[in-house]
Formats: sequence, structure tokens, C-alpha cells
Amino acid sequence: MIGFLKKIWDFLIEEVNIHISPKSPGKSVKNFKIRRIYPIISVIVIVFIIFSLSFLYKSYENKYQIVNNKLDEFRNVYEKNTKLERELLTLSKETKELKQSLNDLKEYNEKINSMITDSDKNSKKAEEENIKLRTAISYNYQLLEQGIPRGGGDFRLLYQNTSELIKSMQKNINIVKKEIPEQKEELESLEENVKNHNKKLAATPTVWPLKDNDDSYISSNFGWRNDPISSEREFHEGLDIAVWYNTPVIATAYGKVIDTGWENGFGWVIEIKHGFGYKTIYGHLNRIEVEEGENVKRGQTIALTGNSGRSTGPHLHYEVRVNDSPKNPKEFIGR
Repeated sequence: MIGFLKKIWDFLIEEVNIHISPKSPGKSVKNFKIRRIYPIISVIVIVFIIFSLSFLYKSYENKYQIVNNKLDEFRNVYEKNTKLERELLTLSKETKELKQSLNDLKEYNEKINSMITDSDKNSKKAEEENIKLRTAISYNYQLLEQGIPRGGGDFRLLYQNTSELIKSMQKNINIVKKEIPEQKEELESLEENVKNHNKKLAATPTVWPLKDNDDSYISSNFGWRNDPISSEREFHEGLDIAVWYNTPVIATAYGKVIDTGWENGFGWVIEIKHGFGYKTIYGHLNRIEVEEGENVKRGQTIALTGNSGRSTGPHLHYEVRVNDSPKNPKEFIGR
């Protein structure tokens, strides 16, 4: 075995002559001597380097692919994050606009509330009219408060359940978007109803027709009675209120004076048309202080009491008519 290895070693270190003959004439032949081991070692080194580079390349390629995949993943996350930020910004803007719309509706609602007078809110008549303000504004505000993005800080979307957040916000925004036009239409209709109701309320004779400091009394009620002069049975279409001479008589509702003058039986008379079918009549006056065609307000003095016409003493004859049908004034004046 040792002899075999010695032969190999001798073979490797044996010198070899290399002749290089150039093709060009005139140039000399070059001779080199080199031991066989050197080219063999060079080949081995070259092969080792090639294999090493191949291995390193393969390893680098795998790592590069892993890194590239990670980068693609981060790019996707970044793009998704950017998209979510844009969507949240858009939703936040829509939310702000919707909240402003809701604020406008709330102000509109308050305006309508202010149009309803205290007497309307407190009177039994108003309860019968059943005017109610019905909106979903408060409900919608609760919806909008769920999941609204807050400003003024670094919003870490990667650590938030953004998909659920956006779905919740979009759902709430869609609900409010649907509600707002309906509420606006309802409030517009309600405003018109309130205006008409207030007009009707203003036209309804609801106060005592005298400024008498409670120094008067009803001497004859509405309905069938014996006439105080003829003693015949008759239907009395108003109230007779016994009171001193020259007590101020007031209009019991807003309206227009449609007749003033002398009328047989009632003496000096004022007739006021209030609208919505309401009309009031004031008789046995001593002096008239308004003119025919004049607009009057509730509580305005229109005459002074007296004893004119067919009367047994100073008093006010007061009538309320609805569509020309006489009604009991007690149902309106509360006494």
C-alpha cells in the first residue's frame, strides 16, 4: 500500500515539459516545466470554487425568495392598510357630514317645538289634536357613536379589527342616510301641521271675554230658558254675563271684525270672524272701539259693556259659533 502511494506521489511531482510553438514565423518556441500536481490542484480548487459558488447561489436564491415573499406580504399589508385608511377617512368624512345633517334636523325639530305655544302644550284641546314630534335623531346619534374613528392620534390599523369596524360604520351610515330624508320630510309635514294647528289655536276663542277682575257672573246659561222679558220658552244661543257698565270687552281670539252696529234685540253688536269656522258675537254694548274690517288680537279691547237693546240690566251677551252653529261658550272659556 505504501509503495502504491509512493508511485502516485512520484507521478504527481514528476516534471512535465510543455512546448508552446507560435504560428507566427520568427518567434521562438517556448518551453515550460511544471509538476503534474499543480494543474491537478488547480483543477480541484476550480471545481471546489464552482461547487461552493453553486451552493452559495442556491442558498442565496432560497433566502432571496423567502425575503421577497415577505416583502410581497408586507406590500399587500401596506396596500390593504392604505386602502383601509382611505376608506376610514371617507367614512369619517361621511359621518361628519351626517352628524351635521342630524344637527340641522335637531335644530329644525327645536324650531318646530318652539312653534308649539304653551297653551297648545297645556290645553286639553291640544292633547286631543295629538301633535307629537317623532324622530329617530337620538337613536341615530347612538348609532354614529359606535366605531367612529377619532382624530388627533396615531391610529394603528394593523392592530384593529378594521374590517368589522368599517362594516359597522358603513351599516350605521347607511341607516342614517336612509333615515335623514324620511325625517326631513316628516318634519316638513309636521311643521306645516303645527303652523296650521297654531293658526287654528289662535282662531279658537279660549279666554273670558271681559277684563272684569273676576267682578262678574253668568246670569243666563246657554240652552233652553224662559225669556226674562216675555217669559216665553226659547233657546238661548250664548251666555249672558252680568257686569258693571263700561267694563272692557276683549276679543277672545285672533280674527277680523266683519260687522259692527245696531241689531234689534242685541243693541250695539260686534261680530268677529276668526277662521276655521269660528265666529264670536258680543251684544248689549255701550260703546264700540273697533271698526268693521279691522284685524284684532286675542285680549284686545273691542268695546265697553252696556245695556243697549232688549235688556233688563247691564250685561254682555257672548256667543261662539262654529260653522254658523251656536256652541256653548263654556266649552271654550273654561268657566
